[in-house]
Amino acid sequence: MSDMAEDMYAFSRLDGAFQRTKSLLWPIRWGVWLRLALIALFVGGGVSLPNTSGYTFEEGDLPPGVVESLPDIAPLIVAFILIVLVIALIWWIIGTVMQFVFVDMLRTDDIHIRPFFGERLGKGVRLFLFQVGLTLILILAMMALILMLVGIGGSGVGGAAFILVFIPFILVAALLFGIIFLLTNDFVVPIMIHEDCGIIEGWRRLFGMISANVWQTVVYVVTRLVLGLIAAIVQAVLVILALLIIAIPFVLIGIVLLAALQAGNYVLLLTLLIPYLVIAIPVALLIAVPFVTFFRYYGLLVLEGLAPGCRLLPE
Repeated sequence: MSDMAEDMYAFSRLDGAFQRTKSLLWPIRWGVWLRLALIALFVGGGVSLPNTSGYTFEEGDLPPGVVESLPDIAPLIVAFILIVLVIALIWWIIGTVMQFVFVDMLRTDDIHIRPFFGERLGKGVRLFLFQVGLTLILILAMMALILMLVGIGGSGVGGAAFILVFIPFILVAALLFGIIFLLTNDFVVPIMIHEDCGIIEGWRRLFGMISANVWQTVVYVVTRLVLGLIAAIVQAVLVILALLIIAIPFVLIGIVLLAALQAGNYVLLLTLLIPYLVIAIPVALLIAVPFVTFFRYYGLLVLEGLAPGCRLLPE
């Protein structure tokens, strides 16, 4: 009963996070918004790619001569894949460093990236390695489970049925790993900054805080997930509306070009996509700024409640 009566940080810190977000972002200072938009580019969500794993490509699906030329272009394909992987890893590392830079910016009220980036590179790499390790564990565990289920049920309908039965368990495992990532970004990152420690030591200190505030942590995680889902929906709606509004002049220009180009030169129309993206991407990131800022403030304020000695934000 006493636990229920105590101050629930997940609820009591909401207003503080909103007020700090409002104070930082209003009145609008474009330098602040643009720097935070760059932060949002690396830490605020991801991109979903279409899944083609259920389709089997056959020789007849490809243009004539492509199959014969595959041995010649195979090195180019491999090189392209390697380049994409390298870019993705660099992007991932920058994103983990930005987690620390974001906290530094808010705790010092110095909304600049460059002064903090070099200082936090080492901690960012440690966070990157931790995330890679967790991701590999999750992937390998799911692969092992699927192979085991296929082995039990066979490669036919039986194996597929076993996999379908265990999908809820796979989803639960993915949720648990997601919570670990959430607690790492929201709590362990600030602890690493405050205590100037590594990620293992940061998690050890967080375990101590959680053990003393189990109910508070559970309520925070549930509240954070629910708020995150609501914010994702609201943000998606705002982004879609903004993209549609931005697209109006480009659609009108496209209609005029279609009327003028009776030969149907659609390649020229595709060039309209470049200026559209140049405008649309920054707008989408600016829309994300209040959301990522609020949740960063929210996590820091709740951490302050869980561990009063771990105060990072100024009064």
